Amino acid sequence: MATEPTPPPSFSASRKWAGRLNAFAAIAVVLALGVMLNYLAARHFARLPLTGRQRTALSAQTARVLRSLTNEVRVTVFFDTRDQEELHGLTTALLREYTYLNPKIIFKTIDPTRQPAKAELLLAKYKLTGLKDKNFIILDCGDRTKVIYESELSDYDVNAFLGGRTKEFHRIAFKGEMLFTTAIFNLANPRQYKVCFTAGHGEHDPEKPDHPHGYGKFAAILAERSNAQWEKLPLLGTNDIPADCQLLVIAGPRLPFADAELEKISRFLKQGGRLFALVGNLAYTGSRQTGLEKLLADFGVGVAANMVFDPKNSPTGNDLLTAVINRAHPITKALMSDDADLRLRLVLPRAVGKSTTATNTSPDAPKVDVLAATSEAGTEASEIRDGVPYRNPYTDHTGTFPLIAAAEQGNVKGITTDRGAMRLVVVGDSLALDNELIDTVPANHYFAALAVDWLLDRPEVLLQGLLPRPLKEYRVVMSSWQQKIVSGIFLAGMPGLVLLLGGLVWWRRRQ
Repeated sequence: MATEPTPPPSFSASRKWAGRLNAFAAIAVVLALGVMLNYLAARHFARLPLTGRQRTALSAQTARVLRSLTNEVRVTVFFDTRDQEELHGLTTALLREYTYLNPKIIFKTIDPTRQPAKAELLLAKYKLTGLKDKNFIILDCGDRTKVIYESELSDYDVNAFLGGRTKEFHRIAFKGEMLFTTAIFNLANPRQYKVCFTAGHGEHDPEKPDHPHGYGKFAAILAERSNAQWEKLPLLGTNDIPADCQLLVIAGPRLPFADAELEKISRFLKQGGRLFALVGNLAYTGSRQTGLEKLLADFGVGVAANMVFDPKNSPTGNDLLTAVINRAHPITKALMSDDADLRLRLVLPRAVGKSTTATNTSPDAPKVDVLAATSEAGTEASEIRDGVPYRNPYTDHTGTFPLIAAAEQGNVKGITTDRGAMRLVVVGDSLALDNELIDTVPANHYFAALAVDWLLDRPEVLLQGLLPRPLKEYRVVMSSWQQKIVSGIFLAGMPGLVLLLGGLVWWRRRQ
């Protein structure tokens, strides 16, 4: 039988090699495209927050600060995660967002219990050996450092604990973004400011951090948030306000100012100075006028000789929570009047608003804005006897009373100044920022910092909406019978359902 001829190959050897080379080339091209796409995606990407709570989504203000950052900032989270797992998670998640936005933020974590060698090296490097048992975050930029402690990262519901409604301190807000952004800005822009506190008239003392009516905590805000050095300044005699003083603070004087002192303050303001005036209530000053009233009226701000009450918004009767907030002004637009935790608390305040006796009506007169006011149920008492207010129903009014005002004026014609525009903030109560009250109500602390930033003209840090992120806590409350039902569902019902389905499958297969 003849053998059938072998058919010739369909492809020559050269065509086979050409096909193989084409396949390898196609694979190489696909791999190269994948590498290039990943390379570009790693450097040009967009991230969208999809969660409803957005606890770590960065604000537009923080984004502006980070985009302007040219210096490298190293951030180390030194945390024992056994005690503060939730806080550690919030902190690291937030800082990770910073690194996504600007790679010059270099972020790492150290757990002292799991990494004792690294912990020892860090503590020795920054000379923090005395803080071995504390949790903190350290930010390092060049030769400048900033330490933020665990206790600073949260706001707690202290009033609920003191009122007996709970036996635990509950975290209600996370302050990470506010603290980290401010610290990064101050480290990368190490300009220092000088703040002067007037002295000699019974003012609140910034050198007393432990006295309930001292201003030590407010002075700490100046140093930590606004990068400011402060000093006490008597104005009697030949003392004048220094040329390098960027902000003058008058903190609740109880005694009158001399005419020469008022003249120095007036000259300071006309030269573009900045003033933060907190007038004492009439019970605090003994019903005395201090002379500031007339000086402030010359710059468009009126301070009434009364005490203001708001029964609808008063926790104790002698204090009140601001009911109206000016959402247009840079200082207060971040404070929400419909949130009880973000309303300022004042004690027996005086009405402060636009002056009705101002004589300067020219176009370059100071522009006055009311920042906070009472509700329409506000009342006043203009008669004070031995520090006790008495309301006269025939002369005292009921309605909305202004409580805080801000004024701004451009350069005065004919006067050249390096300070720029005159600015002042006047609060109708000085006790609101004392050591006892400034941290009891979160809004008082935030207002103080925002007011100082506006007065010092720090727009990069005066960030609208850059406030602590509220933390919501959800609880499921069940009776003992309901708990038994839920336990039965999980322990018996769900396993029983699986067994039942398995039995049905077995029975079907038998059929």
